Amino acid sequence: MRSIRNARKGFLSVLLLIVLAISGCSSKSSGESKNVITVPDAAIWGEESSALQTMYDLYQKDHPEYKIKQVTIKEVETALAAGEGSDLLLMDPFVAKESFKQGYVEPLDKYYEKYQYDKEMFKWAKNAYAFEGKTIGIPWNYEGLVLVYNKTLFKENNWEVPQNYNELESLIKEFKKKDLIPLAWGTADCADCDNWWITSIVNSTLGPDGTKQLFSGDKKWTDPKIIEAVQRYSDFWNNGYLSDKKSHAISQEDSMQLFAQGKAAMKLDGTWSLASDLQTDFDIGFAPFPSWEPNGKPVIPLGVGGGLVINAKSKHKDQVAELLSYFFHEDVVEEMAKNGIPEPINADFSNMDLKPNVTEALNLISGAAAKGETGYVSWSYGSPRVVNAIKEFPNVYLKKTTPEEWLEKLQELKEKDIVEKTLFDLGNY
Repeated sequence: MRSIRNARKGFLSVLLLIVLAISGCSSKSSGESKNVITVPDAAIWGEESSALQTMYDLYQKDHPEYKIKQVTIKEVETALAAGEGSDLLLMDPFVAKESFKQGYVEPLDKYYEKYQYDKEMFKWAKNAYAFEGKTIGIPWNYEGLVLVYNKTLFKENNWEVPQNYNELESLIKEFKKKDLIPLAWGTADCADCDNWWITSIVNSTLGPDGTKQLFSGDKKWTDPKIIEAVQRYSDFWNNGYLSDKKSHAISQEDSMQLFAQGKAAMKLDGTWSLASDLQTDFDIGFAPFPSWEPNGKPVIPLGVGGGLVINAKSKHKDQVAELLSYFFHEDVVEEMAKNGIPEPINADFSNMDLKPNVTEALNLISGAAAKGETGYVSWSYGSPRVVNAIKEFPNVYLKKTTPEEWLEKLQELKEKDIVEKTLFDLGNY
């Protein structure tokens, strides 16, 4: 299901393991027709596949003189270093900036001006691809973390969705009376998924501005509020509130089935799961995950899930730039939204043929953004060494180390990232 695939993709991108489609489309491909534009194989991108295919088809229909060739995948750095990247590339912001420094990614400023890519685009999303005074990519979706809950169960028992840690603890007592698992969770197949909890903790504890300073400014990982919240999470896990202390032994799919079968009342999940065809006998609700502060306010962490860039070695830059303009065609916008991965633009979801739960969740996020209650996911905005080390979070709740010791290590890694100037610049967000 999408939650597993997307989580892996999001975290691997930060670790520089993003994949892109490659084939004989580089300067070495002299045998390739001059009218062939190579693009990533749409079929490999899960729920994004239909949107990519729609974009390709729309362009091909209007430009029969060019052939869109979908090609297979290889590892990004190897492909670009060999000069074999496809004309159109899929790349997360961090990798795009590293690739731009190497001369592998084409700046898009003149194309932004020509095609007005950013006419309806959220500025914060465009800024993810701003680097050294240039705009080097098009953000193609946004994703975030939300609370998924058994709406029918809540209604039958007159339970209110918790807003903070105190309310969450009180509600868990009610769950226990009914022999319910409070939160389904599993990481056996996705160790990096614990990053979701760290994202939830720091955003709701520090707030959007504090989280921004943690990821890109002077805020330290050893901040007392973070230490307290991480300890709170460790106690929470050890009380058996997450899959009865078995989360590290079961998969994300297993945890989703615990929820779908009505054995768990809630689940932390991402917007990428909205369009999954989860079969349940109850209605599903969406809400911001409660704050980890005893009396705090919830925050919905958001981030750019990936983006589209042009290979600087491409022989068809102008054609690819026009192809990218089709990304904002209403048919493509709707295909993205249908799958719970909306483009980061102002869009009217009410006129789209969306599943009710997708509409509900997207409206929830839009409302939170309008009120300044959205934050920053760590896998998009955390510094590389820190994000890589977050996979060791189980050592805290398994009591192999203390919150203080673990967070001190994260701070040491952040300081190394500062020296190497690899912190994400959130100044324009």
